Amino acid sequence: MNLRLGVVRGAFSLGGARIASNLLSIGAILVLARLLTPEDFGIVAIATAILTVVQSCTELSLNNALIQKDEVDRSHIDTAWTMALIRSIIICLFFALAAWPLSLVYSNADMVPVFIVSGITGAMIGLQNPHIWLVTKKMSFASLALVQFSQKAAGVGLAIILALILESYWAIIAGNAFGAVAAALLSYLLIPYWPRLSLKHVKEIWAFSGWIFLNQLFETLNWRIDQLIIGLVVPKAQLGIYAMADNFAVIPTRETIQPIKHALFPGLANLSKEMARLTRSHLLAQSSIAMLIAPLGIGLALVAGPAVKIALGDQWLAAIPFVEICALYYALGTFTVGLQPVAMALGKTKLLFIRQIIAVFVKIPLIIGGLIGGGLIGAAIGRLVSELITVMIELLFLRHLLNISVAHQLKHHGFTICGLVSMTFGVFAVDLLLANANVGVMIDLAAKILAGGAFYAAAICMAWLATGRPAGPVTEIVTLVQRVKAGRRSRHESKAQADGTLDQNLPS
Repeated sequence: MNLRLGVVRGAFSLGGARIASNLLSIGAILVLARLLTPEDFGIVAIATAILTVVQSCTELSLNNALIQKDEVDRSHIDTAWTMALIRSIIICLFFALAAWPLSLVYSNADMVPVFIVSGITGAMIGLQNPHIWLVTKKMSFASLALVQFSQKAAGVGLAIILALILESYWAIIAGNAFGAVAAALLSYLLIPYWPRLSLKHVKEIWAFSGWIFLNQLFETLNWRIDQLIIGLVVPKAQLGIYAMADNFAVIPTRETIQPIKHALFPGLANLSKEMARLTRSHLLAQSSIAMLIAPLGIGLALVAGPAVKIALGDQWLAAIPFVEICALYYALGTFTVGLQPVAMALGKTKLLFIRQIIAVFVKIPLIIGGLIGGGLIGAAIGRLVSELITVMIELLFLRHLLNISVAHQLKHHGFTICGLVSMTFGVFAVDLLLANANVGVMIDLAAKILAGGAFYAAAICMAWLATGRPAGPVTEIVTLVQRVKAGRRSRHESKAQADGTLDQNLPS
């Protein structure tokens, strides 16, 4: 299969599943935000943050190790599965032993069973069939997409049902556990595999996975450290508001990017011996991702007020400034999301670990300093500043990996940056026009979205035309539209020709 076509198909397969999952997440947020309290979400945030950190402390990226290898046999797969089983046992044991001490740290004895169930959830997530990931090396993503969607669908479905019955944080905790079990079972039904215990290739797999493991650990600390720190010093209700804002803001950007990253890595891995093609592919993919995803994050920050009022209700109005800051935070990450797939494709996983180490030591003092100086808002702003610094560091790492200057990388984002500035102007203009108008929240949100989208697209098109229609994401989009139109025209002409032939053959 053509590499570009394979990546595009993979992105659409996983992206379609992730979009469907995001829609379920949005639906769940709309329902759960009205059935549960901010304190409930605070408890869930603590359990989720600790589970995520523990998962990362034991994450070996076994599936990616299989994808990266040129030749994989049954013993490699069995070794990866056995290592995953050991990891799952460790996760369960940790939560069984640490549940009570953790409940004391967070001053809530009711969290003991919550931590135990969270451990079971993490264990089941790690026991999915390795074949589900391995087939993506052949650019086949349907099975992985279905497993990922089933986990979200099963978890959200049960969470909503239990929330209606229990009106308790247990709805989300139990829903997450059920989704993990359902997805694991489905993975073995889609691609039959009866695992065998084996540690034959531990050293071989660890040679790739060791640095990925450390990278995952510090990446998760980067993502969750703010909630772990904040949870120690603020009431659970305030943490719940902050966590809800984060969950809401992450949907259009980070959640959308994940399937693209999964599809991009196998494609770039196939180009690891051709640096020129790898560099060109990265620049095109990275600029395309930022052009498509960054406006979703920036756009959410611009319309956070009406969006929160409509989606979450009046009891969550305090989350609006945090949604604005978190949405900006995640939007910044879209400009360097290609670093991880490139480094993994080249086997330079140590660099990813170094990147995360630097990011953690940048973020922690900024969050703590912000929390001391400005409370929750200060902590959120500290997190945003740390992400801006991290993005600049990631641009330098890409310069090292691919020998492309920071200025050259930013040049490929020029159209996107131009569009984002224009979009911001458009939304602010609508805000001024509607300031004294007595319009409903829905009309306010719709007007801002339409204006922002129109200004963004118009600015990019004008900049592209003014610069002589250079190759890049805009050219790819235009070419794709032309191909779709040509395909429709061809089908229409074929149908017309077939109808004419039929008319000629009819008896007079």
